[in-house]
Amino acid sequence: MNIRRSFLLWLAFLPLFVNGQTLTGMSGLLNIPSADMQADGTFILGANYLPRINQPADFNYNTENYFFNLTFLPFLEVAYKLTLIRTPQKINQDRSASFRLQLIKEKSYLPSITVGVHDFHTTSGGGNQFFEANYIVLTKHFKIQENDIGITAGYGTNIIMKNSRFIGFFGGMSVTPGFCKPLKFMGEYDCNGVNLGGSLLLFKHLYLFSMAQHLQYFAGGMAYRIYL
Repeated sequence: MNIRRSFLLWLAFLPLFVNGQTLTGMSGLLNIPSADMQADGTFILGANYLPRINQPADFNYNTENYFFNLTFLPFLEVAYKLTLIRTPQKINQDRSASFRLQLIKEKSYLPSITVGVHDFHTTSGGGNQFFEANYIVLTKHFKIQENDIGITAGYGTNIIMKNSRFIGFFGGMSVTPGFCKPLKFMGEYDCNGVNLGGSLLLFKHLYLFSMAQHLQYFAGGMAYRIYL
């Protein structure tokens, strides 16, 4: 899918679509995590369309994932994600579990700080942790008139997990306009390329988002939130 077509698709879907659920099923911007946490007691069930560029080398095709996510303490978020694996013989699923722990909550002069691990366990002897990652990330919000500007910066390593999806620095920015609080525009660098997109929270429960990954490939998803 070329850049022009991706950008037109993004513009077409954006008015329908925007508050912080990434393609990984964890809280963040588009493809990268942020240090923000969901409200305590938030349960999320969702699904995403994933372009080939988003996948590890073993996945040479576009695919989808679906997930559930639970924040059961103000500082702890866990998720379980299933990604479809297509072979000539059958369709299978890769299962992965993730968690995030907020070390410091955002204050007037301090950013929030969160550490996270994705796909941290496997029952396969050969190892099939296709989506593994470990990182630390900071986020700070600023009010400019009625608009909310969020700045995120993080660092991922492959010291703990050899095939970490975030190796090096990543970061991004979100803008929530004061005239439409459920709407959010986002841009980020995910260690491999630049992504642009937006999201929309409808009726306080339905979350939709659309993005141009690496400014070329359409990706997007939806999730339904329940506040326990």
